[in-house]
Amino acid sequence: MLKNKLFLFIRNSMFNRKVITFLLCLVIASFFWLINALNRNYTRTITVPLKFINLPSDRVLANELPKSFHVDIKASGIKLLFLTLKENLNVAVIDLNPYLKKSNKDIVAIGTSTAVGSLSKILNTEIETIKVKPDSIYLNFGASYKKIVPIKPILNINFDPLYNLTDKVRITPPFVTITGDSVLLSMIDSIETEKIVLNKLNQNINQQANLEIPEELNSRIALSITKVNLSIIVDKFTESTIEIPIEKLNIPNHLSLKTFPATVTIKFNVPLGEYEKSSALDFKVWVDYKELKEGMNILPVHVLSKVVSYKITRFQPEKVEYLIKK
Repeated sequence: MLKNKLFLFIRNSMFNRKVITFLLCLVIASFFWLINALNRNYTRTITVPLKFINLPSDRVLANELPKSFHVDIKASGIKLLFLTLKENLNVAVIDLNPYLKKSNKDIVAIGTSTAVGSLSKILNTEIETIKVKPDSIYLNFGASYKKIVPIKPILNINFDPLYNLTDKVRITPPFVTITGDSVLLSMIDSIETEKIVLNKLNQNINQQANLEIPEELNSRIALSITKVNLSIIVDKFTESTIEIPIEKLNIPNHLSLKTFPATVTIKFNVPLGEYEKSSALDFKVWVDYKELKEGMNILPVHVLSKVVSYKITRFQPEKVEYLIKK
């Protein structure tokens, strides 16, 4: 029995050593294979992001410029591995100024490879360029048209609990002239500013904002200005209450209409500086005869503040009963 156990132990030990030796040889062989593979040269196609600078302000492109180009390259496996693992390749930049100075034609051709320059510098690694696609980039300057559109501020404002706007946001200038292809201009109704976020706002703001052109139109339209001034006027608010008679609209001449009740109570927030000035003349309250529905004996009440800074929070009643007399 003891001899059998000893025999099994020796056999298992020799087997384990063989497995370990085999695995070790396999790892060493794989390592040398990987080193050899990484040192060999391979051909691959990569996509490089592209950006254009110094677009002319007095000429507008009729075609869309490419956002990237493809390159067939030859490099070692280790360099290709580095490029593959890199999340974002450096952007290739083409300066249009030298090409536009040489030509005033409506169509300008630019050699992609020449304009981009050394790809090794852009990619931060030595490579051999085999082919660049497309080999040429064309600038097509068509007829230009102009259109004046309003500027739309993009604001995300969180006010201090006691504060709010006293007037609309003022934009200076309020309009911008856009230049471009007539078809594109027909699709544009306004130009937006960059997004501006203001938290716990409790004071007046006067600041500049950049105008934002959609990325797909960036090279195809031009703006007469690139910045505007935004003026945001705020004040501390307090709550006030006022009772307003209900006006009756669109009543036929041969009829009269009486509502129950005859007045509406409005609660509204008003800037402290305007509290004493507020009056019934600052509001409009009405019911509309045209909103009468057969079988219904109530009408909805409409309330409107004539002053921008007055913020109506609620009003009672929202519906009233009525009586019609001939």
